[in-house]
Amino acid sequence: MFAHLIRTPFTMNPTFAKYPFEKMMMHSQYISVYANQYTMDERIKEAVHLKDDIWFESDVAKENDLVNKTANTLGIDREYTSMLGMGLEIEDDILIMHEGKLEASFVAFASSWSAGDKQGKTLRELHEPIADGDKLRNASDRIIKALTGDNCYHRYTWGVSPLEKRSNHPRYEKPDFDSVDDLWFRVEHERTIAIEKNKSCALLISVDVFPLKDVLRTDGELLKKCIDSMSDNVLVYKNLKKVKRLILVTLKWLFAKHLMIFYYQSHRKEKRLIK
Repeated sequence: MFAHLIRTPFTMNPTFAKYPFEKMMMHSQYISVYANQYTMDERIKEAVHLKDDIWFESDVAKENDLVNKTANTLGIDREYTSMLGMGLEIEDDILIMHEGKLEASFVAFASSWSAGDKQGKTLRELHEPIADGDKLRNASDRIIKALTGDNCYHRYTWGVSPLEKRSNHPRYEKPDFDSVDDLWFRVEHERTIAIEKNKSCALLISVDVFPLKDVLRTDGELLKKCIDSMSDNVLVYKNLKKVKRLILVTLKWLFAKHLMIFYYQSHRKEKRLIK
């Protein structure tokens, strides 16, 4: 189920792949015209609670009308007065880069970071906290050149959190946990599109959350192998040290359970054959 996004060995290197323009336009319609009301209500609640901690629009963005240029590029037939207005009318979180800097964003479902204090930062600066991220940071200029070029791109990232909600904003305290039953598997799907060639681009981020115990039933061994390949720095950065131990315990339990079921079924089959 998640084999397409759990990479082994794990790496922090940039892994964007080309994304068909037609699929990007279909996705744009899905998150605007056919937006899920439950998701939209979630976004409104986050905006009311976190206020300026989830969005901003710089003077550069306003002067260049980046929000409406982005909406127009995405095929959204609507004129907005601010980044806030657009962020409250589409399902995805959105970041707008212009001349290499982040000039507008609305991020309701952040993964342990605050969009409100990222105004004017370069891609290298945005990725500064990432563990083992030297290759990613060093590729920043090449990434921006690609994202403002002719193609759309996409990538997946994932994490594990004790928070069931989609927002993992730093202002939300994460509870302690003692079981995989208390944990959630977060999947972020980033999609990009150029707004002005060689100048501006937008990144759309959709977030989904799944019970970790369900993920372990379908992709447990793959996830364990991926986490086992991480450096200590990455394990600390992604808060996976304790999670790693709990996953090992759970997989051993699942293996023992499957072994018992297999033994029981085989034993019943033998008894039927004897009769």
